[in-house]
This record gives sequence, structure tokens and C-alpha cells, in this order.
Amino acid sequence: MAGERPAGRQGQMRILVADEQELFRAGLLHVVGEVVSDPQIYEADSHQEALRRTRGSGPFDLILLGLAMPDGVMYGAARGLAALREICPRASIVILSTSEDPRDVERALAQGARGYVLKSARAEILHHVLSLVIAGEIYVPPIVMARRFVGDRDSALGKLTPRERQVLERLVDGLSNKAIAQALSIGEGTVKVHLKAVLRKLHVANRTQAATLALRLGWPPAGGLSA
Repeated sequence: MAGERPAGRQGQMRILVADEQELFRAGLLHVVGEVVSDPQIYEADSHQEALRRTRGSGPFDLILLGLAMPDGVMYGAARGLAALREICPRASIVILSTSEDPRDVERALAQGARGYVLKSARAEILHHVLSLVIAGEIYVPPIVMARRFVGDRDSALGKLTPRERQVLERLVDGLSNKAIAQALSIGEGTVKVHLKAVLRKLHVANRTQAATLALRLGWPPAGGLSA
């Protein structure tokens, strides 16, 4: 059974870290400590223990949840994510997985997860993900989004208007909203409107994911687009 931390002070962020690998949990705890100031942390090394912790020590503000546990795959008979969501509806749940199957990602998001992180991700990626999720955003790995669109690049990018494609191209170049506005001779507010549309149409949560997805899809084409 995984260890449990002493009861914390009122106002502390309450976090459950659930994964079968003790060494992996230790790495997660280190990253969590860099993102959250003085968190109150509980650990679980199985699906049943995660549910027990949630019932006995919840509610939690954040749950880092391994996709597969020794006592069964989280999706399937155990219905782990759905069960945790029912017990702790306000918690931000981040899935930790080795699966890059877009169907697993979509299933996790549909069941209420706020993020999906590959276990092979670097510590700085997890740091970024936790910061986004705590701020209320949703994170999806760009590599997973790219695979979702493999063989359908024209369809994915074809949803964008010509101006949105121009904004995305400059986004890939690393330009700020202000710089994009200057390059396209439009207002910064207009850039924000186009960028919001780009994120929605590409099903990504932020500008970094949009740029990464575009690059993985091999876009923009060599030589760029005309303004």
C-alpha cells in the first residue's frame, strides 16, 4: 500500500498520485512540488486503493491517475476514471499512460479528464501540463493529436480560413500576438479572435500545442504562405 502524508493545513491543494510504480510516483511528487506550493499529497498504487483514498481522504483538487493498474485497466470493468469522477466531481484529473492511441485520449477526455500525459514525457512537459490543468486548461499530447490527423492533413487544416492559416504560420515561427498583428497589418484583438478559432478547429488547448501539431503534420509548406 502506498504511503500517506500527514494531514495538511486548511487551504492546501489536496492531490492524489495514483500509479503502480513507486519510482514513477516519486518522480511525479518531485514535479508536483515544483508546481504547487506545499501540497497535501496522498498516494495509491492500485485502482482499488485510489478509490479508497478518494472515499476516505477526499475530496481532492488534483488527481494524477495511471491508465492501467495491477487490478485492471482503468477503462473497462473497473471504470476507474468514471468512478473517481463520480466520487470527486470537482477534481482535475490527469491521465498518465503509455498509450498513444487517440481513441484512449478521446475516451479519457469524454469521461472528464483534464489532461493526458504520456509516461515517456520529460519532467518539464509534466511541469507544463500541471500548470495548464491547475489554471483550468486541458492538455492533449501533440504527438497523439498528430496521429489522429495522419492521412487527413488537408482535412484538418482545411477547416481553417486563409487568415487563420496565416496566423498559424506565424505562430509556428514563434511570433507573439503583437508581432503577428504587425506582420499581417491587423489588430491584436483580431489576432486573438483568429487564434481562438485555430485552437478550436484543431482541437488543441493552447498556442504551443497548435504550433507543435502543425509542425508534426508537415505544415506550413516549404517557403510558407503568402500574406
